[in-house]
Amino acid sequence: MTSLDSFYAYTEPRVPARVGRLGESAQRVLMALVTLALLQMLLLPNPLLTKFTGYAEPGGGNPLFKIHFYSYTLFLALGFVVACVGLVRFTAEQIALRPGVMQFAAVIVACTVITILRHGIGGVAYMVDTLLAAPLIVMLAFALDEERRQKLTTLIIYFVVLNATIGVVERLAGMHFIFTDLDKFEYFRATALMGHPLENAFVTSSAMFLVVAMPWRPMKKALILSICMAGILAFGARSSFGVAIALGIAAALYVGGRSLLHGEMRLSTLMAAPWIATFTLTAGAALTFGSVLGERIVKLAKFDESAQVRVDSFRIFNYLSWDKILNGIDFAERNFLIDTYKDVNIIENCWIAIILMIGGVLFVVFAVSLLGFFRSIGRGRGALAAFAILNFLLVASTSNSISTKTPSLAIFAVAMIGIPLVARRRREAEQGHAVHYTVPLRDGIWS
Repeated sequence: MTSLDSFYAYTEPRVPARVGRLGESAQRVLMALVTLALLQMLLLPNPLLTKFTGYAEPGGGNPLFKIHFYSYTLFLALGFVVACVGLVRFTAEQIALRPGVMQFAAVIVACTVITILRHGIGGVAYMVDTLLAAPLIVMLAFALDEERRQKLTTLIIYFVVLNATIGVVERLAGMHFIFTDLDKFEYFRATALMGHPLENAFVTSSAMFLVVAMPWRPMKKALILSICMAGILAFGARSSFGVAIALGIAAALYVGGRSLLHGEMRLSTLMAAPWIATFTLTAGAALTFGSVLGERIVKLAKFDESAQVRVDSFRIFNYLSWDKILNGIDFAERNFLIDTYKDVNIIENCWIAIILMIGGVLFVVFAVSLLGFFRSIGRGRGALAAFAILNFLLVASTSNSISTKTPSLAIFAVAMIGIPLVARRRREAEQGHAVHYTVPLRDGIWS
């Protein structure tokens, strides 16, 4: 997408009224199942589940417990929907209305089958829990009405706020409340409800851009965004913090500039913008540099060993033949290379990890289908959705967040499709009878 305000991004998809609609009773059941799956994603993170079932432990254990409970719940929900509308109709509607979602699901299944034929069943649970779960929950959520999808997004945002609040309290208290047995970090980092600081920050920063698109009061949005940013500081995630700040400023300038150019900005917003910007920057600087929350980010605002590890991850390709780069390697060989060549300590880049798993050829297909998936779920949701997707991809590139068994992609995807469409947001703004700055700035420039 070459322009964030393109026709595609701001055009509401034309969906026939009866397509994909279940009856009221069926929607209640499906809503309960999807909500249950989301709660399992949010409240049963890897460290907690591994402690009780050996979920993420390498090798051994009961194979049934290597798949997360939310994947089983999603397959149950899929079976329920197919039983209600029929397999042929459900598949045909997905292909016709959301080809990007269906294509991504098909590519994941193909990659899984090919990987099994090449390297055995290792990594199948990852494919299911991390990758396949995302298009699956999106297809199920699209079978719900818009109001229920918005409730799912609200649930995710409220969880993010609660999680960030716990993180802030942990950082201020200097102790972990839930995951007390995790290794100590050089600088204290909150672990909150999701265990690992980077995972917490990743989910938090991904949800922040969606908050602005929700039909809530400005003060409520400002409060939520403030808590989220404080949470990212408490988690000590430099990449999430830097990317969120940079893209947040870019999004504010873009949305504000576009509103002025088209004469769509509220007069009250125009008058208050300089004061809001000044207060936000001052409060953000005070929170970062003047409080204990930003201690780690401020002191490590440099290219240190942690950043060097991410660069060193690319060196693993020096020890692989072209055949292995193109076709992938199994986990045993990857671990052997890391243990043998000490200049590569860990693969802190999800894209490199995925290339090693499925191979360069399949990775090209995977990457194209992933962009198609994002394009499909972001359609009609405007610039904020585009900035949210860009934030997700950039932050994901600095860790192994979506190359291990985590529900991050599924959580972000279902939150994305619950924000109101741009056409609806504009209608609601017009019904508010607010006074707008109606002179398009571009007319003034050209005149």
